[in-house]
Amino acid sequence: MDQVLVWLWDASHGHGFDLIVILLSILVVANIYARFQKHLEQVLLSSPSAALLIDTSSAELLLANSLAKQLLGVRKVGKSYFLPQKVTQQELKLLIEKLDKSDSSQIYASQWSISKHTQIKLDVTGRKTVFRGRRVWFVSLLPHQDTPQEKLAEMQSLRIYKSAFDHLSELVFIKNVEGEVVSANRAFQRFWQNRFEEGAADIEGIIEGRASKRRWTTTPDGRSCLLESNQTVLLSPEGKKIGSLGISHDVTDWHNMQRNLRDEMEKRKDTEVALAQRDTILQNILESSPDSIGIFNENMVYQACNKPFVTALGISDVDDLIGKRLQDVIPNESYRRLSETDNKVLYEGKSLRYIDRVVSSNGESTWYDVVKSPFRDPASGTNGVLIMARDVSERYLAEQRLEEANLELERLSFIDGLTQISNRRRFDEQLETLWNIHIREKQPLTVMLCDIDFFKGFNDFYGHQKGDEALIKVAEVFEHVLPRSSDCVARYGGEEFGFILPNTTVEGAKKVADRIHQGVAQLAIAHQASEVSSIVTASVGLVSIVPQPYDNSDSIVALADSALYQAKANGRNQTCVHHTSNN
Repeated sequence: MDQVLVWLWDASHGHGFDLIVILLSILVVANIYARFQKHLEQVLLSSPSAALLIDTSSAELLLANSLAKQLLGVRKVGKSYFLPQKVTQQELKLLIEKLDKSDSSQIYASQWSISKHTQIKLDVTGRKTVFRGRRVWFVSLLPHQDTPQEKLAEMQSLRIYKSAFDHLSELVFIKNVEGEVVSANRAFQRFWQNRFEEGAADIEGIIEGRASKRRWTTTPDGRSCLLESNQTVLLSPEGKKIGSLGISHDVTDWHNMQRNLRDEMEKRKDTEVALAQRDTILQNILESSPDSIGIFNENMVYQACNKPFVTALGISDVDDLIGKRLQDVIPNESYRRLSETDNKVLYEGKSLRYIDRVVSSNGESTWYDVVKSPFRDPASGTNGVLIMARDVSERYLAEQRLEEANLELERLSFIDGLTQISNRRRFDEQLETLWNIHIREKQPLTVMLCDIDFFKGFNDFYGHQKGDEALIKVAEVFEHVLPRSSDCVARYGGEEFGFILPNTTVEGAKKVADRIHQGVAQLAIAHQASEVSSIVTASVGLVSIVPQPYDNSDSIVALADSALYQAKANGRNQTCVHHTSNN
């Protein structure tokens, strides 16, 4: 160090102190700049509003906080941020151009497209700064707050329609967000007179957006009257509630007519009317249902079905199936797949429910939740089968992905993150299972503990990165030396590894230990900090016993650990067999 200082002094002709001051200044500035960048990132991520960092020249989105993802639809993939599909790079450029032209404290409103049908109005502010060596805009975005003038203008616009309302025979009123009646047409005023509160009372459920209700009341001349009232929440273009609209009309005559009609229909029990009503209801159900529905009789001839049903079968039109048997319309291969369950329900009279996979002509798979039930025609007395199928592809695939994720998560919970071999949890679980099996079978069970010699010195000398690389290579050797799939090797902790060898005697375990020493030696990993060799070596302690019912699995690990301790005491780079092992 003294020579370096002398060299600096000589090279600078006596200005070495100035160089040191300059270097220290540069370090201080770099440290302040790094702290500022970190603080800027923390301010953005913890901001109570949606916040973005946008490159001033390219308009590239560099950083966004969680509120920006929720409010603005920003997505993060890897380390990159992506705007909603409807927001282009050009729009971001226009946004920062507006900020550039305005004062830093000025707030201006902007439209933001989250999706094709969803836009929100935002209040935007921003200031210029530097982030990771790039000139950027720090932009804050909040949902737009209507000013009192905007609210007043919105309410005034409603009054434009009042003249039209006055010419309607329906009873119409408008309420503001405070629940006060701000406008009502002449018909409403004439009917309710001094009973405005009754006429403008909220219908239960209006908070959810729309509600309707029928109620009996009296006209100004005392006559009973049935009013049908509909109330709807009024929203601004931004989706905020600005009031509610209520419309009522007299349906007394219509109600009486309906009642008389019902009375007449109840008196008529004619079969033809009942059949027509049934067919109408069935047809409405078939046409309005998004689910696949089909009915065939005891002769396997289809009497009814809807469009989703024939589409799922690959048939172009409903008329191509009505009055025909399924085997006459679809390929034999498809019919054979469906006919087994059709016949079972028809002839055994039992309902079936199952998941069916249908592969379209373009290779896409669709999963259906299929219910097939016995059906009896009340008019003709003939039997048949009712088929209902619902497309559950999204749910099925979601459940499949969840199951795969759970299996992967379970697998990862038993894997050591560094070496990719089993971890301590897997070792303990496997040992407990094999312990009980060997108690029952009265067979020898071997446990070996292996420790990399002087590994702390290796880490101190070569660094932890080289230490991790050495552990990975050694773990690969350990996996290769095990002859059977039932054997287990796990990272037991730090540089210590554990081996479980079921149905293995001391002699067999020694052979495995020899292969361990040979394999580690063949790696020839330099280890100048070792006191026993110039390359990485390992010490092994093993014990082989027949487990007894009164012992537990922890006891065999303790014996193997004792043998490992003895191997280290004997000079390391060797295998020690515990004296209690069954020979």
